[in-house]
Amino acid sequence: MVGKSLILYCLVEGEATTNAFSVKIPSSNTVDDLKDSIRAKKLNDFHDVDANKLILSRVSIHDDGTHHNKMKLNNPRTPLSKLFSKSPDDDIYIFVQLPALQVSPTQLKSVPIDLIEKELAVVLKVVDHHHITDLFDPKTVESSQRERLGSFYKRTLPYHNTVTETSLVMLGLELDKQARTESDETLRSIVENDIGKFSGHRVVAMVAPSGSGKTATVIDLAAKHFVVYCVCCFPGPTVSPDFEDSNFVALAKDVERIYRNRTISGPRTLRELLNLDSDVKTCVGERVELEYLARFLFLLLLLNNNPDLEPIQFFREQTTGGATTIGELVYKLREYDYLTIHAMLGKVQTKLQSLLVPKRLGLVIALDEAQVAVTQILSGKLLSPSALGKSNSVLFDSHSQIRPNFRRGFLTPLSGTLSRMQATLVILGTALSLQDADHVCSTIVKPINFTRITEFPLFDETDVDKLLSDLVEMSDCAIPPAKRRKLTGRARFSVDVVKRLSTRYSSKASKQAILVSAVDLSIEHTITQLRVQVSDILEGDNTGEAARRLCRMVLAYRLSGAKIAFSIQQQSDFVDKALCRLTPHPDGIHLIMDEPMVLEAVQEELKASCKDPSFIEYLDQLYQVVTNFGVASTSKGNALEPLVRRSLQRFNGHRLTDLPFLQGVALPTWCIALRLQIDSINTANGFGYTISGVRADLAFLTECPSNKMLIACSGARPDGAWFFSDSKYAGSLAIKFYSSSFSAKMQQSNETSSDIRACFLQANGTSNESLADIRSDYVASGTPSNLRGILRIHTEFHKVKKGMPASYIRRDPVTRVEDVMVYINLSNMDDFFFEGISEHKDDMVQLKKIIRYVCQG
Repeated sequence: MVGKSLILYCLVEGEATTNAFSVKIPSSNTVDDLKDSIRAKKLNDFHDVDANKLILSRVSIHDDGTHHNKMKLNNPRTPLSKLFSKSPDDDIYIFVQLPALQVSPTQLKSVPIDLIEKELAVVLKVVDHHHITDLFDPKTVESSQRERLGSFYKRTLPYHNTVTETSLVMLGLELDKQARTESDETLRSIVENDIGKFSGHRVVAMVAPSGSGKTATVIDLAAKHFVVYCVCCFPGPTVSPDFEDSNFVALAKDVERIYRNRTISGPRTLRELLNLDSDVKTCVGERVELEYLARFLFLLLLLNNNPDLEPIQFFREQTTGGATTIGELVYKLREYDYLTIHAMLGKVQTKLQSLLVPKRLGLVIALDEAQVAVTQILSGKLLSPSALGKSNSVLFDSHSQIRPNFRRGFLTPLSGTLSRMQATLVILGTALSLQDADHVCSTIVKPINFTRITEFPLFDETDVDKLLSDLVEMSDCAIPPAKRRKLTGRARFSVDVVKRLSTRYSSKASKQAILVSAVDLSIEHTITQLRVQVSDILEGDNTGEAARRLCRMVLAYRLSGAKIAFSIQQQSDFVDKALCRLTPHPDGIHLIMDEPMVLEAVQEELKASCKDPSFIEYLDQLYQVVTNFGVASTSKGNALEPLVRRSLQRFNGHRLTDLPFLQGVALPTWCIALRLQIDSINTANGFGYTISGVRADLAFLTECPSNKMLIACSGARPDGAWFFSDSKYAGSLAIKFYSSSFSAKMQQSNETSSDIRACFLQANGTSNESLADIRSDYVASGTPSNLRGILRIHTEFHKVKKGMPASYIRRDPVTRVEDVMVYINLSNMDDFFFEGISEHKDDMVQLKKIIRYVCQG
């Protein structure tokens, strides 16, 4: 090998083999020369490390990640030809260990408190060469985009580092659809309520699948308020589809090194473990303060240079040339001890407050892709705040290992440190754990200050058209309806079409053909990515629980549309895998899968995997039942309601006293002579009432036509309503379908919706302001007061918590009206989906199997 070059693959300690890098070096060089080459190759990461302090080893790393035959390269004068007599095999690496991070206060500069401001001026002089990034000539940007978009060009779109690099995320919220908290707050309103505070700022966790609009919401905020923005990432390709953050990578490496330097010998007792955890969190917190002092100083630098600096320009600076300046500030600030850094941080925050508060400008810290700080940086190496004070038996499992629910990563000390700063802290990510205060907050954060934003607006077909029409010229072309429906759900699905239009423009094809091609490619790409995510879940699903849950979710949608939510379980994080969104529920935050491309990807991957053969069988059976009953297609879901209505219609001609689901109920006298007869089922417009919307329902309910079941608008409340031949008596359906048992409160809401007298009121029976006039007209029609009895049928799947309600007669002691309250659930649904009638008997059998599968798994 003498005289020839070697290509050696090097790997920094703590990183995955996918992050290995190559160094080409003559075989005649020495180990000392190799250290210089490694440092030169990774200068951005090792700029503060002396090459001769690097610790190198030759190691074989197998496919399972285990290290073998490790040999330290101790002698700096050893020639590489002696170590490598031939080209090394593919599994041979040079393992690079960094020297211990030097943080000894005796080596660092200490500044008296009264000289802090003067010293800050010295620090800022180091980067006073920085200028705000020059904006490109608008004409140049327009010319470039016209060339790429051709006839689709409508207006200039945001760019990033170069004229040709379009950055559509910088649009922010193109449509005014704001994500909100359960108490109806927006992120902007939260930030504006924090302005002027010196402590007690809110901590906001924004959790949703990728592409839902989390980053866009922060950028929309950054148009009005100053956002100190960072992307949590680790060495290797960035996990963010929008921005990179080299300074956070350096921070991540430092905190990993801090941990390694303090765990040379592992803790042996609980006290040692707690002391280690406290020590690491303290040192990590100090490094975080240094990092954010640099980022705050960068904002102060820009404000000093331009007091009228626009917040959005500050945001752009951080994600472009400003990253280098922040890195220079970090390098300079490493000279000072922690007490000086802490004092500087306080001074800078006070200064920023004095500049921003009089202008009613908020200061925000945003951590994007925060799940990376949980799963990839110090993952599982730290303790949760709730672990402190626990006994051994609670903290450790039977193998003397810390229980997983008490393990935490870098995010815990990171967010704990940031929550003490004079800024609103916003944590953006996809992991379910981010919505748990014990994962993202230190014990000093009061629960009242922690807020979740988990429900982001869905894009419907109208939004898809509007977004594309706002961004590109859509004249003389249109997205076919079926393809447009697939793009519904997340904003990113539509934005991706624009990206593809800007890279695939061809003057030879028709405008319609170009659009359809871009849409097809976008859909194909999205579904392929989603199938990879589903495949990852299924491959790691050793128990089969995740596969079964996915099967139930797909069937739930096909059966009942977006009306079924699933409780959160921890086997797999379907939100992190971009398969489910979060939705508020009376019993807490639940999962819901209702986006067409997601459902297609999950359904196809489940079929291909054959993880649950019954899923394919049930899916085919559901389509057959729907076809046999002649109800609407399930492409948009929500087949259950029409199936329930048609199932009831099978009892036409039966006396009420003979109905299977009324046996054992002491029926009032008005039921004895009546027969169930529903000749047709339709909306009010379908029945010929030409007035639009809820007014048509009012006309139907005023006229009270017999033997016709009304499918009412949402404001009218019942899921089905009809009048018997004697219009003083009526029947109604109220359908609830959940994947698990629901609360008594939800059951009470279902009862309200079955009361035809309560039409046009809210679910709790109180006045609905938007329908107040219609409600007044309905009362004046006399229908509510004339009704002497209603057969109120409640289908409630899965079940009601704290006991199943039994059917009974509800008597009003004042009006003496008697309603028959019927409850159909999993325990008695055989009486409703009755097999004693030959018509559609087999369909009833299959439908009940499907309902049980979705509800019980």
